[in-house]
Amino acid sequence: MALAALATLAGTGTVAGVAYVQALEVVDRVLSRPLWATPGTVLGVLEVRRGIKVDVATVVRELSAAGYSKVTQLETDGDFVATDDMVLVRDGASEVLLTFDDGMISSVSPTPTHRFEPPKIAGVYGGAERRTVVERSTLPEHVSLSVLAMEDARFFEHPGVDAIGLARALVVNALAGERRQGGSTLTQQLAKNLFLTPTKTIERKMREVALAVALEQRLTKDEILDLYLNQIYLGQVNGLAICGVEQAARTYFNTTAARLTLAQSATLAGIISAPNRYSPTRNPERAKARRDLALDRMVSVGWLDGAAADAAKRSPMTVARVGQNRRAPWAVDWAIDAVEGALGEGVVGDKGLTVQTTIDALLQAVAEEAVATGMQEVVARDAAAASAEVALVALDPSNGNILAIIGGRSHTKSAFNRASLGARHVGSTIKPLSWMFAYDADPSLGPTSTVPNRRLERRVSNGTWSPRNHDGSESDDISLDHALAMSLNIPAVHVSEVVGVEQLAARLSTMGLSPQTLPSLALGAFGATPLEMASAYTVFPGQGKQTFGRIIDSIRLPNGDEVDPEPVKKQRVSAHRSSFFAESSLVRSVEWGTARSAKRYGVGGYAGGKTGTTDGGRDAWFVGFTPSMVVAVWVGHDKGRNLGQTGAQAALPIWARFVAGSGRMRDEPTEVPDDAIAVPVCEETGHFAVPECPASAEQWFGEGTDAGKTCTAHGAAPKGASAIIESLRRRVRSADSESRPRRGWNWFKRRGD
Repeated sequence: MALAALATLAGTGTVAGVAYVQALEVVDRVLSRPLWATPGTVLGVLEVRRGIKVDVATVVRELSAAGYSKVTQLETDGDFVATDDMVLVRDGASEVLLTFDDGMISSVSPTPTHRFEPPKIAGVYGGAERRTVVERSTLPEHVSLSVLAMEDARFFEHPGVDAIGLARALVVNALAGERRQGGSTLTQQLAKNLFLTPTKTIERKMREVALAVALEQRLTKDEILDLYLNQIYLGQVNGLAICGVEQAARTYFNTTAARLTLAQSATLAGIISAPNRYSPTRNPERAKARRDLALDRMVSVGWLDGAAADAAKRSPMTVARVGQNRRAPWAVDWAIDAVEGALGEGVVGDKGLTVQTTIDALLQAVAEEAVATGMQEVVARDAAAASAEVALVALDPSNGNILAIIGGRSHTKSAFNRASLGARHVGSTIKPLSWMFAYDADPSLGPTSTVPNRRLERRVSNGTWSPRNHDGSESDDISLDHALAMSLNIPAVHVSEVVGVEQLAARLSTMGLSPQTLPSLALGAFGATPLEMASAYTVFPGQGKQTFGRIIDSIRLPNGDEVDPEPVKKQRVSAHRSSFFAESSLVRSVEWGTARSAKRYGVGGYAGGKTGTTDGGRDAWFVGFTPSMVVAVWVGHDKGRNLGQTGAQAALPIWARFVAGSGRMRDEPTEVPDDAIAVPVCEETGHFAVPECPASAEQWFGEGTDAGKTCTAHGAAPKGASAIIESLRRRVRSADSESRPRRGWNWFKRRGD
């Protein structure tokens, strides 16, 4: 009998020994490689300036996404306080004050603009888990202590398995008639989560014990606690597993783990045993009860005094509103596609890349509001437009940075990016480019040069083509300036023929457009995306240079190395004078032409743009600019059926609301070309004005032109344009070489009204 007992004991010891050796091998193998994939991160830009139409809540959201913490009193770098009309941020060595009035940022100090740390607009994960790894040394002590109080108060005293704790749990559970305490140590929980399946068997429990002891042999207590705090599962949100205290802090409290309060830490500790049952978002009352239990446990083991616990218990159970996983979703998709197209499928999430985009988070918010409001009006005007789609793209002409992008009405319903991929007939938005190339082709032309405006016919392959003006009007010769500002079709055909249809198509092709060599090219009978049109319009604020759009500013690997970013790409496509002449007509379009309704939405300063409406009202466009931004808007149906609304009705209000709320309107235009000068023109005769003319307006002319004479109807002898211009130049130069006439807002206002 004794021999049998000894044999059984020896056999058990042998089995345990083998299990322990096997457990060490498993632990060594698993710990030799990274335990978790580092998630990828997509960042935006957070720049504040006066005039951006966002409220305090939006700025607070973006500051939080950038890692700043809302507090009641500034103490350290990264803190901010917010009231109903003010946000004060400690950012590095400075304190930045933002004031708000009437739903907009009314002032920024101490500098007119300020760029904060980049906000996170999306996380990119290889699987269904959401985890952000953090070092425990960066966390307040109460984060670890609250977890230990709830899960393993004797953690620093046992070798991985706690016989005393197991016995106590058995007694407590037996007396309660239900499971109140678990017997597994924190190390056992970690071993189960890292190495084992969830299946509950005696064999698995024995392996868990062996693995826990092996973990304690290979790692220090501090290292085990570090792993636990990053590994622990803390619930499901939007179908995704929230793992680790850092990810939980961001998800539930919109803060970092380093800034968790005592009450928040106790909340997370309280939900560990059943995260979904005690979820602070699903069951706040249960979560509060568990929080208070964690605080009581900390008091009972001597890690917290009663007064501090009572104060924490009085804290309201306030959790962050759970929103979409991704903001600016079309931008995120585009950025990830671009990076993975260059570096490999899945590389952003699998390799933990940080992708810094050019998206301006506040401008993106302004764009989303403008699109939502504008599309409500489109549908209110015609219920059949309920299925209409929309696209908006805004870029900085100086570097091509995409500042905001919207690819449709709902990313959830359709992720197709109409802003970068949806090519639709561009209509009259092509006309300013035709004008620009016509000025290139014939340097004697200027905005006052005239063009026929009588009905015409052109032979095409299937017969004749006879375009009409949108309002059915005809007239004698009309100035190029007036024809473009009023978007007349008949003059547009003549302008395209100044360039030559084939040459015009070739020059548009160099800009990244895909025109067909047909007479209808003059009226935009070819497809382009809003991004392509926005890039094309950069020639106006760009002084004849085009800048192509880019959305990626930098790509950073987890080790800090950077991959070459998307370069800035520019090209000269036109002479500065030619682009400037066309640009001046676009400014007039907003002042008194087809885009004049933009002023009703608050557009001011120096801005220009062009409406576009294709046959039958299928596509509604508006493409326009300020000195520091180009914006293209398209509205229409995906399948091409008629929208029945013009560009001025459907697209322009969206453009105007966005521009008015962008904080990027400026009175100061870009430089006037050296070979252009403004001359007063009589509004009655169209000739150079004399003092006796009752009303005049400034018009632009180029050196060497002889297009026009002085007004003889109001009492002056005829004098050639070149002589007048040279006389003006001599007068300006002799007075002050620095006072050469520059285009400003008043240059484009009509005189004598």
